[in-house]
Amino acid sequence: MSTTKAVVITARGCVEIREVSLPDPGPGEVQVRMAANGICMFETSVYTGVEPMYPCNAGHEGIGIVVRVGRGVRHLKEGDWVPACRWAMAENLPAEGRPAFGRPPADPAVWIWEPVDCVVRALYEYDITPGDRVLLIGAGFMGLLNVQALGRYPLAELVVADLDPFKLQLAERFGATETVQAGTQEGNARLEELKKRKFDLVIEASGSERALQMCGDLVRNGGRLALFGWQHGMRSVNMTRWHIGGLRVLNTAPAIASDRNINTMERSVRLIERGTFDLAPLITHRYSWRDAGKALEDAARRPAGYVKGVLIFD
Repeated sequence: MSTTKAVVITARGCVEIREVSLPDPGPGEVQVRMAANGICMFETSVYTGVEPMYPCNAGHEGIGIVVRVGRGVRHLKEGDWVPACRWAMAENLPAEGRPAFGRPPADPAVWIWEPVDCVVRALYEYDITPGDRVLLIGAGFMGLLNVQALGRYPLAELVVADLDPFKLQLAERFGATETVQAGTQEGNARLEELKKRKFDLVIEASGSERALQMCGDLVRNGGRLALFGWQHGMRSVNMTRWHIGGLRVLNTAPAIASDRNINTMERSVRLIERGTFDLAPLITHRYSWRDAGKALEDAARRPAGYVKGVLIFD
């Protein structure tokens, strides 16, 4: 039995680095030393008090290196790079279903796997048909990962709307056929025009109630509305439009498993290795894990040019 250090969100705006026990890896487990880990909106929401879940053992987007192997593990060995979880210097994880990266990452920060896994799971649910017209609202980090994937589909149109012109430039780079800067006179006028020729699929990736309220008027009758962004708490929408329009409302929450979204961790690792998902232009801010409080403050405040922050475990 040894110990390691881990980041814990203890209350609104409060972060502690705690010493926690680290037993030897048990049967079927591997011990992983963390290299990098993403700062997700889940941890940010806990930190800001939007989702008051305390104490919170933060982190779920990690990548690390296997340093010890428990009894019965055959497909992983010491030195393998694997998906990891918590904001901790080291942790024990189940080996079953955990793939090894095919090669050591030159920059572990751009190989954080879990956000890609969320998008891969959602892609199963979008039920895209070649020639579809797709609108994505919200070009944050997760929205832009969606654009990287959707930009490779045989779509007739991929329109992306966001408030931030910098993120819209990235969306164009990743394959958007049109971008709309919402919140401007010109952008709002364009969204009104688009309501006249509704989309086969609208993806709400902003988490904004105002965006959610607008979505129903942008989906064609019988079309699909995918709830990808995290809509916190109660929301008010025009259920008449949703009902009369026969909208198929898809909850693409990443924790929900189906008979289709199988082996998504392994598939995500392979897609990152292949370059289908390129996180390099999206990782805009890096922090030492010891500065997790500062990292969470920036994730909540989102300074100019911020897309995604990553903790480095040095």
